[in-house]
Amino acid sequence: MIVTMCVPGQVVWTDQFSTLLSYQDRRIIDDERLSIERPFTKDWNLHIRKVKHSDQGTYHCQLNTVPVKAKTVNLRVEVPAKIIEHLSTQDVTVQENDQVTLVCNVTGVPTPDVTWYRHVSGQRGVEKQSEFPPGTDKVGVNGEVLVIHNVTRYCGDIYECVAFNGVPPAVNHLIKVEVQFAPEIYLHNKRIGQDEGKETILECTVTAFPHAQAVWTRNGNEIRTLSQKYRLEIYDEDRHTITLSLRMFSIERHDFGTYTCIASNKLGEDSESMILYEYSAHIPTTTTTTPITTTTTTSLLSRNTDASVLRPPYLEPDTPNSIFPRVEGRGHNSKPINTYRPITYPDPRILQQSGEGGSNGKVLQSNMGSGGVSGVASLHCSSIFSVVILCACVLL
Repeated sequence: MIVTMCVPGQVVWTDQFSTLLSYQDRRIIDDERLSIERPFTKDWNLHIRKVKHSDQGTYHCQLNTVPVKAKTVNLRVEVPAKIIEHLSTQDVTVQENDQVTLVCNVTGVPTPDVTWYRHVSGQRGVEKQSEFPPGTDKVGVNGEVLVIHNVTRYCGDIYECVAFNGVPPAVNHLIKVEVQFAPEIYLHNKRIGQDEGKETILECTVTAFPHAQAVWTRNGNEIRTLSQKYRLEIYDEDRHTITLSLRMFSIERHDFGTYTCIASNKLGEDSESMILYEYSAHIPTTTTTTPITTTTTTSLLSRNTDASVLRPPYLEPDTPNSIFPRVEGRGHNSKPINTYRPITYPDPRILQQSGEGGSNGKVLQSNMGSGGVSGVASLHCSSIFSVVILCACVLL
């Protein structure tokens, strides 16, 4: 950086501390970044290379004449934003209903603005880059600190702070927030009907973090796959959700009854029960009337009766509604070759359960304070808001 120039004569440069920097065209101090350049005869330019923030201040060019002539130059050095990693929050794990504080410690001249973004899970992956992918929500601005109150599982995502003060480049820092919560079990059906001799599948969906230990029980006893009667399979639905599937082969009369799915982790336990009943015993009675006599007949399907007219016993593998045994590491809809699933029928009198919603969250935002200390942006995240935005944020 060239500070200024002076007219010919005995010329000296001094800094704000009256330190003699140069005399004529010779450098006096040991700092090799400084030199005197004279593109023209009357020029005495002070050239400072690799400018530092400590170089900022007032410089004086003095011509030793009578009277003495001098020129003053004020040098202001701008410093790009920088994030101090060891003073900033790293990846953090909290429990549901706790409070979490995210800190992004930044420096720079002028003082950088800090903007917070949240990268919504299930969409494009997040990498350290300057352009933000789809699924990125802006949750706060101008604050080195982001506080999330009343944390729920829907607040678990990757948060990014971006600091910029007008001096390129902008810098960023990623913080992964994971929220631990007790298991919750969801059953698609509370009652399932099937005939003796057929097979059926009981499924329960478990959401938990850390992952829960899930089992099926009957009469208080855990069902194990030690015999050819049962087969247990686990499906990975997403990062916090699994489906535990119990396949039962060749159902016998004593197999009908109540089955319970139990899931537990270090934060708690949940259980839901499902009833498997004999479908044939629940077929309604039909009445046939003639002018002479009235006959009442009850249709019962035996084990060998062809039921294809009433309901097909199997779905083909390519049928959209069929569900196949899944293998861990493969998708829910993946299927082994030549595998079929028997149809099971929920009780028509029992409505399927629906998922539960929740209320909106809040965001409280404040600007940077004086003295280069940032203010606090506060995010109140209470529950699920919608299918896409799992943790809604509303500006106060």
